[in-house]
Amino acid sequence: MVARAQNLSEIDAGLSAGALDLAALTTPQSEWVSMGSPLDPDRDTRPLLWLGANQIGKSFAQAAKLLHFIRRTGPYAKRKPGPVRVAVISISKEQIEPLMAKIWDLLPKAVNPKGDLTAIEAPSLQFEPGFGFRGKPPRIKFTSGLGKGSVVVFATYQQGSARIAGLTADVILLDEPPPESMWGEVCLRVLRLAGQIWITMTITPDSPPQDWLKAKVDANQIRFMQTPLTVRNIKPPGLPPFLSAAKIAAMRAQISEAERPLRFDAAWEGATVEQWLSAWSGELVGACRPPPGARLIVSGDHGIRPGRQGAALIAYIQTPTPRYWLLGEVCCDPSNMKPTTSKQDAENIKKMLDSWGYSWEHIDDWVFDRSADAYRQEVKKSNKLLRLHLAEVYRVEQDRFPRLEVPYKTGGSFIQGFSLLNSIFCERQITVDPRCVGFVRSCQKWNGDKRSPLKDILDSVRYGLENAAKTKTASVVVSQKTR
Repeated sequence: MVARAQNLSEIDAGLSAGALDLAALTTPQSEWVSMGSPLDPDRDTRPLLWLGANQIGKSFAQAAKLLHFIRRTGPYAKRKPGPVRVAVISISKEQIEPLMAKIWDLLPKAVNPKGDLTAIEAPSLQFEPGFGFRGKPPRIKFTSGLGKGSVVVFATYQQGSARIAGLTADVILLDEPPPESMWGEVCLRVLRLAGQIWITMTITPDSPPQDWLKAKVDANQIRFMQTPLTVRNIKPPGLPPFLSAAKIAAMRAQISEAERPLRFDAAWEGATVEQWLSAWSGELVGACRPPPGARLIVSGDHGIRPGRQGAALIAYIQTPTPRYWLLGEVCCDPSNMKPTTSKQDAENIKKMLDSWGYSWEHIDDWVFDRSADAYRQEVKKSNKLLRLHLAEVYRVEQDRFPRLEVPYKTGGSFIQGFSLLNSIFCERQITVDPRCVGFVRSCQKWNGDKRSPLKDILDSVRYGLENAAKTKTASVVVSQKTR
């Protein structure tokens, strides 16, 4: 009876695996699945990169490529025999779920005695729509079938290079734009097995800077395909396209001008606009008089370049309607980008508070973004260092000084944050002190370039506003601290 069940499972697995070969792929999807395989006449050792528009079908093609590689089917039928180890890395667990869903859809499945779908070749695998694969960390262990012995592990860029340190992989799959800080570790992980690196991505305003990756493409160090969203590129042979030209045009009209080249044309950079924060008005500058009981936030951003530290002092109330006051700033003139130490940053923050007669004890919340790509900093900075020096300048024990909260970031947080800022401008819910000349300059001149030093003070302010906005639907407790 057991043997019969095993035979039925093998038949079921064979039929399901055959469905992968019959999947209707578009021309770009087919090109990606075959790129770097034994059937590819241009195959070499370079990493592979597919820069594609949104809705072009990258996740489905990547899932198909992955399973063909593991099973030695399709264009990978002649790869070296034996089990393989694959690492899939993406921005966050939320961002990786669509790829997990496509992998789950293509895995051979059967109904178990409980009536649940089970992956035949990986029976311990659990998938939850909207969440992804279960497990800490999530992984796929192939225990039978054509991929027996192979393992797929999942990680995120947020976890950093330490998550994959020590890993030896046949393939590392990077899903969405990687940070430069991960690249060296990724290359090392495939070195021993002469493995491959596969990258599929659409660059968005939230993505880490990709100029370093483009430089590698321009130097011919990476094999590259670029696919805009057109009817031709989303039409499988013999089938209608997934979207009509009219639908694509309608979608394009809904997206901001700055994002259209990224989302639809698979461009490396968005369009340059004259003023990203279009709702900004000079009428928002005026005398700031926060009412008694308004809460206070100091928020900031650590820059990785000299002079890129920013900080803001914000007062706010949420009832009866949200109201914000930008009282002060720590901001560098972009024409005079000198490096500062964390101690100098702490001293500047104290001067900002002193100008309003506040001490550290008056501040309800401290919110500072953690340093990105810290190894690239010319002067080392971190929340830990800044807190240490804030305690020093105020002459209090470090343990007494409040911890610096880190802004919560997910995919899309960049757009959401600046949309919130624009909405606050549009509703005239904020008043900006005339002394905040750096913030005003950035609102007037920032064109959406993430590399611009004009962005740092904007980030500093939006982190504070985002923190304040979290209390909108909660009961507001008026601070009992003496103002």
